[in-house]
Order: sequence, then structure tokens, then C-alpha cells
Amino acid sequence: MQRRITAKGTEMRFQRCKAVLFGATFAVPVLIASAAPATADPVIGGCYGGQLTTTNVPGSGSAGMNTNVTGGLTDCGSAQLPDVTGGMLNISYPFNVVTGSSSGTGAGGNPAGGTIAWSDGSVSVVSGNWVTSPVGQNAISTLGVMSGPGAGQQIVFGTRQTANAGSVGGGSGGAGSVMVIDALFR
Repeated sequence: MQRRITAKGTEMRFQRCKAVLFGATFAVPVLIASAAPATADPVIGGCYGGQLTTTNVPGSGSAGMNTNVTGGLTDCGSAQLPDVTGGMLNISYPFNVVTGSSSGTGAGGNPAGGTIAWSDGSVSVVSGNWVTSPVGQNAISTLGVMSGPGAGQQIVFGTRQTANAGSVGGGSGGAGSVMVIDALFR
């Protein structure tokens, strides 16, 4: 049994085939694009909030005064510190009595050292550069973890000075309140 195809039938068949090919041409790239896995930077965690206080301590340090930075880190989470939800930062850096300001306002920072006591009871010893900023401006500071949890890693702090209670000599790096924007492990 043979079927006879007319010119009209051939034309219809051609149109259907064209529509199928047209649809398949555009469907394949969509399938390929959605099947490819997305690549993202590895999440290594950090802390996403907190409040710090800076205070000048006369009679301390080699320059006659140090600035202490102390306070809490909140909303923490990391595979490196699985049971940690927060921490207490306690670092200090030299204050330049001659100029009446911290030695590291702006790029470069102050040579700082201290500890982070984590909420699980562990302690990381940190050292690096702490950058101060005028009120209302952001600063980025990098501290290396010398020992304790996260040893060999860095913690990069994004901070914003929200108030300056005044400092000896009127410098911008003295006593004040600092908001922690984030502290990210690298």
C-alpha cells in the first residue's frame, strides 16, 4: 500500500519539519547551558557583624602609648571553626605621641598583634596590619593567624569607624567606636 504525497502535503510536511528543526536548534543550547555546573569561589566563612572599641592606653608600648582594639565579632560561621558563632578580638598597636595620631591611618596600617577568643573556647593568635579610618569611612585590615584555629590563614576585616571619642593630640586613630562589616577567612 503506497501513499501518494501531493505538492500541498509535501509543503505541509516541509513546514512541520522546519518548525521542528527551528525549535530543536534553540532548545539544545538551553539544555546544554542548564546542564553545565555553576562555578563559584569556595566559601571559607567568616564573621558578618560586631562592634569594636578603640582606646588609647598612656604609658604603654615603646612610643609611650598603645591603642587597644577590643570587642565582639558576631554571626560567625566557617568550616574551619564549625562550632564558632562569635569571638572577642583583642589587639593593640603603637600610637604616635609626637604627631598625635595613630601611625597607620590609611593604606599600610599599624603593626598590630593580639588574640581572638572564639565562642567555642579556642584562641587564635593574630598579627598583621590594622588600618584606622576617619569617622564614617571604611577601612580594610589584614591579620594573619599565627597559631590556634585557622593557623596559616588570614582574616580580612572590613570596618567602619562610627564615632570618635577623641584621642590624645586630637588624632583620628584614637578612642572610638568601630562597626565590623565583616571579617573573612582567606
